[in-house]
Amino acid sequence: MGIFSIDSPLMRALNFVANLVILHFVWLLYSLPIVTIGASTTALYYSCMKLIRTDENYVYKNFRKSFKENLKQSTIIWMGILVIGFVFFTDIRYGLFLNNTIGRIMVIGCSVFLIPFILISLYIFPVQAKFENKIFENLKLALFMSLRHFVMSLILLIIVGSIIFLGLFFQPFMGVLIICGAGVTAYLTSNVFIMIFRKYVPNEIEEDLAKTGNRFY
Repeated sequence: MGIFSIDSPLMRALNFVANLVILHFVWLLYSLPIVTIGASTTALYYSCMKLIRTDENYVYKNFRKSFKENLKQSTIIWMGILVIGFVFFTDIRYGLFLNNTIGRIMVIGCSVFLIPFILISLYIFPVQAKFENKIFENLKLALFMSLRHFVMSLILLIIVGSIIFLGLFFQPFMGVLIICGAGVTAYLTSNVFIMIFRKYVPNEIEEDLAKTGNRFY
């Protein structure tokens, strides 16, 4: 096998990097209207999970397919997240501004409800990409999974937090984020989501093995 053969480790690595770069810029492009960030994030996770599970290289095709199918529901979910997030931000900021007993109660109360909000926000778009349910059903599923697999949820938060931290305080990593940040983040977290989702789709491993010629992903 030559070094430039399509199945060589070098070419597979280059193809992998190219897919992450493509997904990053496609996500940015489809997120430009801002209101479509939810749909583009759902499509990003759909494409990444397909890439990991079956080694499919049709990342843009898969992205467009998922974007169209989930545009309405994911946009509604995204707008809801924005509104609720703004309410939390405003209440916490106002509570800190008051700097009294009422203010502390407001901050503590918001912080308690902020935890499930963050967990749902972390899970909802991968869940939306994977399961064809109504919005409320997927929101319940996202919360249920995030609490049931709390260790996995912590791992996901560590991954996302580490990427943000490195981007802010390690300048060379900022270059990586500019070139393929969305692709890298979705790829790393998608590996965790696949492990979680397979507990709810027991036949998926066999189906993936059949598609990939018995290679395990």
